[in-house]
Formats: sequence, structure tokens, C-alpha cells
Amino acid sequence: MAKTEATGEGVARGSAEPSAVAMAVLGVEGALVCAVLVVAALGAQAGPGGGEPVAALAVVPLMLVLILFAGGVVTAAYVVPAVRLAHWTARQLTGRTAWWWIPPACTLWVLPALAVPAWHLAGLGLYAVALPPALAVHATVVRARAGRPVQPCAAILSWGALAVGCVVIGGGAVVAVG
Repeated sequence: MAKTEATGEGVARGSAEPSAVAMAVLGVEGALVCAVLVVAALGAQAGPGGGEPVAALAVVPLMLVLILFAGGVVTAAYVVPAVRLAHWTARQLTGRTAWWWIPPACTLWVLPALAVPAWHLAGLGLYAVALPPALAVHATVVRARAGRPVQPCAAILSWGALAVGCVVIGGGAVVAVG
């Protein structure tokens, strides 16, 4: 969509591609899910008659790989098309793009789930998972079009790793105390 060169202190830096930004955000979301699984496995180990925590920990890497694959599918089929639709609609109606066009555009992909009552929760879950990357992609595209520096994916992944570490350490401490 948009790739610009921005200069900061004499160093040229390319912006992140929108699909890479979406994958980075979805990867962080997936890592957070896996961190919660690790904390839950620690809680199962600490409780009386706690099941099989080792088996739960063994599933976490496989779960992360599956989540990253699903993130690629969601990026290609949901996030990037929703952002493009939101930007196109905004330009047609107002002449500029704004972040508030993203949530309605993301809603269009989950409208079919509203027709089947059993799919309401799945549709809401998909919307909740796809909205943060769509907003991040929107911010990336808008900043790149304006010629401003864009936050690279490495920064998103670094802050995400910090959040995952906090979840594991904080959750582990709560499980150990409780």
C-alpha cells in the first residue's frame, strides 16, 4: 500500500509494509494467548489434582505456530481488505481517511455471523482479534502517506515481547502465591 523513505538524523529508514504490521500485531496477540496458556498450565500444576500441566506446556509451541498461520490468513483475507475498503469509502464520502472508518469496515466481514446465532461469539472474537491490527495498519499507511516516520515491526514485536514477559512473570507470581 504505502512505502516511504523517512529521514531522521541523516539516516534513511523505510516504513513497514501494512501486511507486516498486521502480522506483527497478530503475532503479539498470539504470543499473549500462549502466555496465558503457560500461566494456566502453571496454575493447573499448582492446584490439587492438577491434571497434566506438562502436556499443556508442550502444546504451547504448536499453538503459537497455528496462531501465526491463522494470523497470515486473517491478515490477507480480513485486515488488509478492511483497511482498503475503509480508506476507499472515506475518500469517496469525505475526501480524506480517518481512523473511525476502520471499525465499520471491519464489521462487514462479521455480518454473516450475525445471521446464525451459534456464530455470534465467533464473529465477535474475530472482530476483536482483527480490529487492533487494522487500526495499526491504518496508522502505518496514513503516516507513510504523510511522509512521517513509521514505527517498524521490530518495535511492535519488542513491546509485545515485554507484554508477554509481564503476563508470564505476573501471572506466574499470582499462581505461585495463590
